[in-house]
Amino acid sequence: MHPVLTPEQMRRADAGAIERGIPSVVLMENAARSAADILERWLGSGRPSTPSALIVCGSGNNGGDGFALARHLQCRGWRVSVWWTGQREQMTPETAMNFAALHGLRIPVVFIAPGQLPPPPPTVDLIVDALLGVGARLPLRGTLLPLLRCLRSVPGRRVALDVPTGLDAETGDADPDAFRAELTVTMGALKTGLLLNDGWHLCGQIEVASLGIPATLLDEYADTWVLESKDLQSGFPPRRRTSTKFDYGRVGIVAGSASMAGAAALAANAAIRSGAGLVYLYTAGRIHSAVLPEVIARLVPSTPEGWLSPDALPALQELLERVDVLVVGPGLGIAAVPVVEKLLSMVSERLPVVLDADALRVVTPQSRLPRSWVVTPHLGEFARMTGESRTEIARRAPWRARHWARQWGCVVVLKHVPTVITDGERSYWNLGGNPGMATGGSGDVLAGILGAFLARGLSPLEAAAYAAFIHSAAGDLCLRSISAESITASTLLEALPAVLPQPAIV
Repeated sequence: MHPVLTPEQMRRADAGAIERGIPSVVLMENAARSAADILERWLGSGRPSTPSALIVCGSGNNGGDGFALARHLQCRGWRVSVWWTGQREQMTPETAMNFAALHGLRIPVVFIAPGQLPPPPPTVDLIVDALLGVGARLPLRGTLLPLLRCLRSVPGRRVALDVPTGLDAETGDADPDAFRAELTVTMGALKTGLLLNDGWHLCGQIEVASLGIPATLLDEYADTWVLESKDLQSGFPPRRRTSTKFDYGRVGIVAGSASMAGAAALAANAAIRSGAGLVYLYTAGRIHSAVLPEVIARLVPSTPEGWLSPDALPALQELLERVDVLVVGPGLGIAAVPVVEKLLSMVSERLPVVLDADALRVVTPQSRLPRSWVVTPHLGEFARMTGESRTEIARRAPWRARHWARQWGCVVVLKHVPTVITDGERSYWNLGGNPGMATGGSGDVLAGILGAFLARGLSPLEAAAYAAFIHSAAGDLCLRSISAESITASTLLEALPAVLPQPAIV
């Protein structure tokens, strides 16, 4: 599990490390050494025998990382030159120390004065941006603008240290002249802005350079994390040798209509294939032929048009009495919303509920929901639920999701890039998935997986985070064997057995 920090959280983590006995000069040295290792690994077998690098530095600590990196690369046989801009008196002691070492090692250094750009080198293997660090704010000013424009004309592969200059490391907003990297080596931990908005386009591949700060210390300052496969493997509930189907939860799914029976089938099939002991599908209109035989499907009263009818409420009340988790929404249609409202009014606060698709229409800015509930909107649904601008939500998704999770009192799964899963205090960001998953029924599969994980006994936040991870892993597995154009919700279902964690047997 990787923490994702804002610049302020990273600053506090650095200060915490220094307070606990790790000098700042050691942090900078560790950063440079780790960055050099990452660069050489990234270049791999294609690295020239004597590679060259132009490292462009500011006078802050990001520049200090660049000065220290220049020294490490020269020691490894690189031909290194340094451009720097700023003011000597603004350097911290550790930055000034690494700057002085360049002269002692006779590494060529060129000062970039305002309005006095040197001629760019004809070519270098690597251009390293160490101008501004995570504390910088937009817009870019002064010498930086012509300098960045000059660097665009220099052939060579592009690397950013910590954050590309011109990218806001908190929000992911960017200046039009921001540095565009193929690789970003960020220091200590992932930063929020690298994974948001323009960060996706400017950072390229992202690698984390170790500062020597223990992971436990970083976690003290974090409130957002990115999961890894091993987290699911270690955190997933075991299966007991003497267990029965009743030990793995009973999922009730209220979904579907005459015209959208497939949505109900996808959600129910995903739940039964994701480990639930029993899955009950209560649907209106018709039962889709693709519903797996293991699903207990029941047709409930519908309107003449094939929508869920108020006459179905007695049967739905019966369903509530026999299940451990309720999933409501896929394929129900707008016409079923009044019935959904009545159904939810009958639900015990202790029963975990997943609201998806048209069931989300019952949520308003004034709603207060039980903590065991999970809502799974995409951007358009979230805008309707909150009354906020879809554009503003897209630009500030993590913060808006966290705000509304606190406001509603439940877990929010905001389906965006990245997907944000939050209970208002802790958040997980899911970085997996691909554009091929933007297809009808994909969200229905996610709702079914989530229902199964809740039935297995995971907390709402962990169940939602694990479900989003598995859902995206299924999509990425599909992409390795078929075109993104051919990925469907059904192919996601087929991929589930290969990406679900293997629970321990005890």
